[in-house]
Amino acid sequence: MSAFLDVEGITKRYGENRVLRGVSFSVPRRSVVSLVGENGAGKTTLFDILSGITHANAGTVTLAGQRWSPRSLHHAQTGGIARVFQEQSLIADVPVYENLLLGRDQTFYRGGFLQRRAMIRAAQQLIDAAELPLDAERRTGDYPFSQRQTLEIARACLAPILIDNIEHPLILLDEPTASLDREDEQRFLALVAKLRQRASLLLVSHRLSEVRALSDRIYVLKDGQRVAELSAAEASENRLHQLMVGRDRAADHYYQHLQQDCADQPVVFTARNLSLPDAYSGISFSVRAGEILGIGGLLNSGKSRLGKGLAGVIPPASGEIQLQQGVAQRPDIKRLVRQGVGYIPAERLSEGLIAGYNVSWNLGLASGGDRLTTGFGLWRRQLERQTAAKFIALLRIKSASPQKITGELSGGNQQKVVLARWLFRTPRVLVLDNPTRGVDAGAKEELYQHLRALSQQGVAIVLISDELLELIGLSHRIQILQHGRQVGEIIAPPDNKPSEASLVALMLNAAKTHALEATL
Repeated sequence: MSAFLDVEGITKRYGENRVLRGVSFSVPRRSVVSLVGENGAGKTTLFDILSGITHANAGTVTLAGQRWSPRSLHHAQTGGIARVFQEQSLIADVPVYENLLLGRDQTFYRGGFLQRRAMIRAAQQLIDAAELPLDAERRTGDYPFSQRQTLEIARACLAPILIDNIEHPLILLDEPTASLDREDEQRFLALVAKLRQRASLLLVSHRLSEVRALSDRIYVLKDGQRVAELSAAEASENRLHQLMVGRDRAADHYYQHLQQDCADQPVVFTARNLSLPDAYSGISFSVRAGEILGIGGLLNSGKSRLGKGLAGVIPPASGEIQLQQGVAQRPDIKRLVRQGVGYIPAERLSEGLIAGYNVSWNLGLASGGDRLTTGFGLWRRQLERQTAAKFIALLRIKSASPQKITGELSGGNQQKVVLARWLFRTPRVLVLDNPTRGVDAGAKEELYQHLRALSQQGVAIVLISDELLELIGLSHRIQILQHGRQVGEIIAPPDNKPSEASLVALMLNAAKTHALEATL
């Protein structure tokens, strides 16, 4: 196969920090090539260079036989490069068709007038080609996070071919499936199988099984350098992990040997009959000190909305939360934070961090000023910096200093900043929504280790996750939600963990029952 994209000796510096060091690789026509590496290895920076967001300090890029140095993202798009970003770039308050055709509206002007019906038809054509059950005229924000991600993928993968009429695009996929449920992930895999006959695809993913299944070639990056090139047949998951991280994957990936029996521990968090219209109904459970309660479910199960309700971010319409022996009350975020309840959202950049501020400032966000101010209300800058330095060291956050802008960190390090913020408050309860989404294998292991340590310290943890193995490996118990209702609970002791199949069966049986009831 002839090379469609050639990258030779790419180097990129930010000040004294060299994030890419002479990286070279190629992508043939009609193929899928993957880049793997820990967060901070330089993968996203390479994508930024290819798509015109930043420029290399040295090295060359050749695309379809021509030197390639796009001036902007728009220039890259018109040149045949499309990109799915790690963090969603859709606008929630506009219709789906406007998001799908963003930047392409000039195509639909006739005689100085925008032909909206033509735009809607074209957008629906994209949706249908991707086999998505979505409506082009519906408000984008009405769809859940996972389905919005499928729109990102459809826009990047199909618009260059169907709208721009580009013969052979290069599609950059940065963690495309990190937030997809299983059904949408299967749609993505089917779409890639069709696309590889008409495009070249460059994939970044921390799901190593996905990388092996899709890729013709795999390049491994570490500390900004290419350290290996392998075929999918040569690349076992353990081999890739060892090349990325510098050590073999831990046999006990979820530190199950540290899971303690919590049956004799006091109940510290109780939810009673929590309900929110069109989200969840009649949710009740309790969590003991040191216990990790997993919550799983299919798309539209209501689990993420429930997480926001438990933390008081979007309070339920009815129901109560009780902390230890305190008074049962309707969830209120300010009161819950004061009482030691922390919340880590799934969408860390839009909900968990203020990306334009530095690490030190973001770490102090949850303090509400009560731990970083004097008795006269003056901010203690030195204490803020000392605290940030302490947690940077404790969680091994890769940041040049506490003054580093948080949005410039890798995804795994951003997630550690969010966790550190709550560790600073010494929480009694943590509600975590997909805490390892978009995080590399090495950083995942570190986060799992920290969660086990918190559990051993008596912190009660509610873990919401789309990753079934994560739920099984970490949890003491797993509750399954379907259409906002609890449909079952599975016990997960360290010496007798349930199978993925048992969780999926419970989810699917509940879904079938719900569908049957809807027809009666």
